Amino acid sequence: MKHEFLLTVHGYQHYENQTPDLVELTTEAELTAEGGVLYLRYNETELTGLVGTVTTFEIHPHRVVLRRSGTLVSEMEFMVGKTHQSLYDMGQGTLLVTVRTTEIDDRMGLNGGTLRVCYNITIEGLGTGRVVYALEVRRK
Repeated sequence: MKHEFLLTVHGYQHYENQTPDLVELTTEAELTAEGGVLYLRYNETELTGLVGTVTTFEIHPHRVVLRRSGTLVSEMEFMVGKTHQSLYDMGQGTLLVTVRTTEIDDRMGLNGGTLRVCYNITIEGLGTGRVVYALEVRRK
């Protein structure tokens, strides 16, 4: 089952010794379900600097997987209290990214809803930061 939706992404990133970065993006998205898992997909835009990338949030009970494919390839898995390592391939090199999830607030269903994922991030074992994704999905 596939529905057309509007997605608003509120992104917050704060890395050591840097000014926090806030991004808000509203775009079209599709929301589908398969086997008890919700899939929220959208195309990145110039605002995020990831044109040519498709982002998918795979929403399971108590777990969220963020996948990006296209000009950027990455996969991050979020489970509260768990650490996940992955490679972040931007086409010009690959970085080791470690995330530790601090919060998942999942109020998403086939008619839309909200999803909030908060995590701490370390890139290449060096720089650390805090990231929050707050997604709001509603029918067009």
